[in-house]
Amino acid sequence: MSQSPPTPAASPRSEHTTRESDKIGFWEKSALGTGYLANFYGTAGINSLAIPVYQMVLAVDPILLGLVLAIPRFWDALTDPIVGIFSDNLRTKWGRRKPLIVIGAITQGLAFGALWMVPEGWGQTATLIYLTVMLLLFYTCYSVFYVPLSSLTYEMTPDYKERTRVGAFISFFHKLGELTYSWAIPLAGLAFFGSMMTGVQVVGWIIGIVIMGFFGMVPGLFVKERYYKKASVQEKVHLVPAFKAAMSNRAFMVLVGLTICQVLAGMLASNLDYYIIVYHMNDGVLVDGAKWKAILSSGYAVVGILSIYPVNWLANRYGKRVALAVIFGLVLFGAFGKWFLYTPGNQWKILLDPILCGPVWTGIRVLLPSMLGDICDDDELRHGFRREGMMGALFSFIEKTGFSLAFFGTGVALSLTGFDAALGGAQSEGTILGMRLVLAVSTFIWALLALWLIAIYPLSQKRAYEIRDELEARRGRVVE
Repeated sequence: MSQSPPTPAASPRSEHTTRESDKIGFWEKSALGTGYLANFYGTAGINSLAIPVYQMVLAVDPILLGLVLAIPRFWDALTDPIVGIFSDNLRTKWGRRKPLIVIGAITQGLAFGALWMVPEGWGQTATLIYLTVMLLLFYTCYSVFYVPLSSLTYEMTPDYKERTRVGAFISFFHKLGELTYSWAIPLAGLAFFGSMMTGVQVVGWIIGIVIMGFFGMVPGLFVKERYYKKASVQEKVHLVPAFKAAMSNRAFMVLVGLTICQVLAGMLASNLDYYIIVYHMNDGVLVDGAKWKAILSSGYAVVGILSIYPVNWLANRYGKRVALAVIFGLVLFGAFGKWFLYTPGNQWKILLDPILCGPVWTGIRVLLPSMLGDICDDDELRHGFRREGMMGALFSFIEKTGFSLAFFGTGVALSLTGFDAALGGAQSEGTILGMRLVLAVSTFIWALLALWLIAIYPLSQKRAYEIRDELEARRGRVVE
C-alpha cells in the first residue's frame, strides 16, 4: 500500500491524556449529532408509526406485518456493503463521506414521507405490497445516508477518550429524538386532522422533510473528514478481504454480539411494551395507550440525557468495558421491575422502568461508536487500511437486521400468546400473562449475555493507546 510522508510521531506517552489537536469543537460535535437525530427517526421513526398505523389502524395481520418489516434487511445485506465500499473508495474535492450524506439525507426524507401515503381502502395484500416497496426504497436511501455518517463518526478523532466525548454528543441528539418520536401518533390523532391517517401523513412528511432531510444534511455540510488525506493515497478497499478481516477481528465480533443482544431483546421489549400498555393497562384504547407510551419514551429520553455525563465520566475514568458492565448490571434489576411496573393502576409507576433500563441505551449510543473507532485503528494496524466505511456498513447491516428480526419477533410473540387485535381490551388472561413474561425474561437474558460479551472484549484502554502509538510510529499522526 502506498503511503504519504509521515507526520512525525510523538514517543509513546506514559499518561494517556487528550492532545489539544485531537479535541473536536462544540459546534462540530453538534453538527455531527444533528445527523444522528435524523438517523434516530430512520430506525425508531419506522417503529413508532408502522406498528400503530399498519397494524392497529389498517388492521394488518401482526405476523405478516413483522415479516414485511423484516424483508428490507435482506436488501440491506447488499446495499450496506456496497455503500460502505463505495464510500471508502470515493475521491471528491468534498471528501469521501460528505457528498453521500447530503444526497442520502434528501432522498431518505422524501421516501419517509411517501411511506404513509397508502390509501385506506386498499385490501391487506395491496397494503403490504405498497409497504414493502416503499420500505425497500426508503432503506436504500437510508443506507446512502447512514453508512457514510457512521464512518465519518469513527474518523472524528484518533483519541480514545475524545471518541467517547463525541459519542456523548451523538447520544444527546438520539435522546432528543426519543423525547419526540413517540408523540407522532398522539399528534396525528388530534381532531384537527379529521382522521388518523390524514394526521399520520402530515406528521410523516414533516418528519421526512425537516428532520430526516434538512437536519440530516448538516454533518455533510459542516463536519471535517480528518482521515481523508491518509485514505486518499491508499489502495482500493475490496469487499471480500475487508469482510474477512472484520469477521476475524475478535473485538468487532464482540460488538456485533452486543448489538444483536441489544436490538433483539431491547427492541422486542420496546415493541411489546406498547401492546401491554395499550391492551392491558388502557383497555385497548389506542389513543390513551399511545399517550402513555409517549410518556414512557419521554421518561427514557430524560433519564438518557441525565446519564450522558456519568457514562462519559465512567468510561474515561475506568474504561469503556467497565462502564458497559455497570449499566448492564442495572438492566438485570430492570428486568424484574418490568414484571411489576407494567400493570393496571397508577400508571405513572412505569416511569420507574427508565431509571433502571434507560442508562443502557445511553451507554450503547455513547460507547459503541467510540469502540468502533478503536477497532478501526486495530484494523489499520493489522492490515494497513482505513476502511471505516466497510466496518460501518457491516455494523449497520447487523444492527438493522436485528431491528427487523425484533419486529418479526414481536409478531411471533403476539401470535404465540394468542393476541387478537379485534378483541381490543378484552384479551385473555393467558395472552396478557404471555406478553408480560416475554417482556421481562427477554430483558433478563439480554443483560446476562451482554455481561459475558463485555468480559471477553479484548481492547482495554491501555491496549487502545498502545495501538495508536504503534500506528503513529508507522505512518505519523493524522493531521488536518
